[in-house]
Amino acid sequence: MKKDLLVCECNSTEHQIILIYDELEDDGKKYPMCYAHIHLSKVSLWRRLKYSIKYIFGYQSRYGAFEEFIFNSEDTPKLQELVNYLNNKDLES
Repeated sequence: MKKDLLVCECNSTEHQIILIYDELEDDGKKYPMCYAHIHLSKVSLWRRLKYSIKYIFGYQSRYGAFEEFIFNSEDTPKLQELVNYLNNKDLES
């Protein structure tokens, strides 16, 4: 199992993606899989509670609820490796 860490251009440790490469086996064939674990920002209990109450009553921001991740040119080889890995649709058994 291979792992890669991508850190946002802003260098905040709250903006990171961990890529874990794995294989899925189905009918005797192995298929490439990649899991992306995205770090969630920590917010106070009151902010979460306020957001959850709004969510219960159907409030949705037109911008969504997300942080940002800025890729930099140093991530290019890792992203290209991910694309190449996933394009190999059928791995040797």
